[in-house]
Amino acid sequence: MSKLLLLIKKRLYIFVSIAFVAALILGYYVPMQKIDIKPISMFAVFLMLYPMLTGMAVEKVKKAGRHYKLIGLTLTFAFIISSLTAFLLSRTVFVTQPELALAIIMVGAIPCSNMLIGWSGIADASIEDALVIAVIGLLLIPFISPLIIKISGGPLVPINTGKLFLNLILYIVIPLILGYITRKTIIKTKGQKYFMHLKQYFPGVSATGILLIVFFSVAKVAPVVIKEPVVFLIVTGGLFFYYLIQTLLSVFAAKLFKFNYAQGMILILGATASSQAISLALAATMFSSMTVFALSFKPILQVLYIMLLIYGLGPKIKKYLERPALNTATQTAKTTKL
Repeated sequence: MSKLLLLIKKRLYIFVSIAFVAALILGYYVPMQKIDIKPISMFAVFLMLYPMLTGMAVEKVKKAGRHYKLIGLTLTFAFIISSLTAFLLSRTVFVTQPELALAIIMVGAIPCSNMLIGWSGIADASIEDALVIAVIGLLLIPFISPLIIKISGGPLVPINTGKLFLNLILYIVIPLILGYITRKTIIKTKGQKYFMHLKQYFPGVSATGILLIVFFSVAKVAPVVIKEPVVFLIVTGGLFFYYLIQTLLSVFAAKLFKFNYAQGMILILGATASSQAISLALAATMFSSMTVFALSFKPILQVLYIMLLIYGLGPKIKKYLERPALNTATQTAKTTKL
């Protein structure tokens, strides 16, 4: 089981793809439209968020990075710029599909949380700043995201802002408190080394919750989606444009504010990636199956896009953000003048 959890953590996009295709096939041949997936979703939500938040050392924020300009700009991109991009796409690419439009609005309204730390480590970015941004962003989600979803999505589908707020408190604050208590208890009784050994399996457990929601949500709408394959193109195109716009804007902003690569990549990742677990959890318990379907498709595309961003475009971004150094002759001339 431990090896399987590590494999799921390492190859999440493959497991999501398998669950996605299997759900489409099963859902097409076996009627699952009347299944109430909310109890399954609630269990999956706990499975997703509790391990994730247990592994997040919130108390370390005060000892972490102090690059306030980077932190403030990344959070602005994560909540405001991303929401404007999502709003634009919801009224263009998804103009005829209000339930899919709501999905892209949720992508923009609920930024990336703990995965920002993981991606930052892979990209050789500033993990200390990523930790601060992840924790602050996580705590801001219950207060900012419901307003964004209501303002942008309200004209499309009925939205209960109060219920959104309460659900996000339930999904974030309570698991965060329980996770903090669990982490402290394990470290106190078993030691830091044992906890760090255990922590490596947490992402795999969280990913299992994602797989559960993806499977049952996709299976529920499989007949509609297979009969109207244009839905795939709309969702894929909309998400791709979202990632592309956010990437371009954040790269230019990183250059404008003269961030080095380690800082600039934090801004780019924070602006581009969004929370898979929280958005899926919220949609599965509050919104329609088609909205959940669109968000179920997102983990596949997001992982592939972020990998392309880090490994394919990373060297080019690094070169673009590097400040040209003064050559020796120029430095000598300046010294002589002084």
